[in-house]
Amino acid sequence: MKCIFDEFPHTVFIFRKVKDYYFLFSMSGLDKHAVPTKKDYVRMEYLLNKELCLLDAYRQRSVFKC
Repeated sequence: MKCIFDEFPHTVFIFRKVKDYYFLFSMSGLDKHAVPTKKDYVRMEYLLNKELCLLDAYRQRSVFKC
């Protein structure tokens, strides 16, 4: 899935589906003056999964399991 976010209008973010949620896979057209941080990546994943009603699966991924 390709997405563009308001904060980074010149960058196309590519998300891939893993199990029942999407994660950021790659990006193109990165502007060297507006480089996303890890916090931005997590926010983008959160927003996409929320929009697609996959937020429960995103929250339950193995990264959050202790």
